[in-house]
Amino acid sequence: MTTINTPLQDTRFKPSKDMSALVNGLLKQDSAFHPNLGGVTKGGMSNHYPMTILSLQGLGASDEEIQHFTDMWPRHRAHLTQQLNLKDRQILNEKNWQEYLGQADFVLEFRRVFLTQLQNSESPNNYVANILYQMRNGLPMGLFHPLIRISFAMIHGDKGLIADGLAYMAIRFSDLYSGADFSGVLNENKITSKPSSEALSKKSEENTAENAWKKIHSFIETQGQSIQFTQTIQGGSLHICEQLCREPAIQSLVFENGLDINHEILMQSVAEISMCALRLYLHQPALTTLHAVTSCQALADITQRCLAEQTDSKQLIALWQHYWIWLTGLYIEKGYPKNLPKIDANLETEIALKDWKSLAISARNIPEVHLIKMVYSCKWFFENIEQSVYYKLAVVKILKERNAHPRSPYGLAK
Repeated sequence: MTTINTPLQDTRFKPSKDMSALVNGLLKQDSAFHPNLGGVTKGGMSNHYPMTILSLQGLGASDEEIQHFTDMWPRHRAHLTQQLNLKDRQILNEKNWQEYLGQADFVLEFRRVFLTQLQNSESPNNYVANILYQMRNGLPMGLFHPLIRISFAMIHGDKGLIADGLAYMAIRFSDLYSGADFSGVLNENKITSKPSSEALSKKSEENTAENAWKKIHSFIETQGQSIQFTQTIQGGSLHICEQLCREPAIQSLVFENGLDINHEILMQSVAEISMCALRLYLHQPALTTLHAVTSCQALADITQRCLAEQTDSKQLIALWQHYWIWLTGLYIEKGYPKNLPKIDANLETEIALKDWKSLAISARNIPEVHLIKMVYSCKWFFENIEQSVYYKLAVVKILKERNAHPRSPYGLAK
């Protein structure tokens, strides 16, 4: 007798040696379900189940804690074959898959194509970077949940899970940038000569992500009326950000006011962009700003993994340029503040002394998917990108209110 817990027949799952049998089993089982709850591809809610399981695992949760979360999960997932009756009609292949982007009925075919190529690739991480690059104009779709899922799948290592994430991005694809190709506007995707350390230092001091936003703030304040849009910008926060992505005026505004993301300072730019995302979240905690942080962490993790395998940095730079366009659109939507929030100097030492083990334990005891994922992302940033007290501040505020969108001004300078 079959049940809706039955894995897909073509699944060749490779358990992670770094994870328990329970975690591996739950992830293998979840792979048989649609990446959105209820199988609603557009306008539906992402299936946070596997991402939360891996966040808990990354926060040091025991099998008992993970099982407790599993027992509480509402289970609105939809089995791809047994409930949604989806089939692989063998239409898609490695040459034509881009012609079917955004078509939800082909999720199993996307999965097959990507899994086959991953299994045949000498460097799966390089393959992922290449596919993400080809789908870069749809990077923010689904509030970045496909990207986040891909990152977690790469952490686990099973190629089927990675293929699931890539297929998720493929069916959620929509060209948010109107086909614009600005993947080298500032650096032309070439490194002609290596600048001196002195030149790099001077450039990095001036050309920071935060300074870029300050320039944009000044421009909007003084010349904002000159900005012309091709459409009426309206709707909720998420929809406005998606609209701004495709506006040539916003794309030009971003590139003309600074952050030159290039090969020489890529990881420095990643650190700066990550801090901008985090402090924008502190400025206005919300679903969009929270996912700005968690998606930034996902892209940073993917970037580190790919750079370790000598991935062509041109592809990674293009992904960060697209992310920066979206994040700047969110910055504008949130009121383009002149200054981002700063920590209360009187509390800085106290917050800095908080240890991640205790913070992680507290987060694991609050079974809310966004809260758990946000704490995981902040911990990862602190341990892998920059040991900034701001990451601890965000977590302390979240845990203090037991809310992923804390509203009190606690910890922030007046």
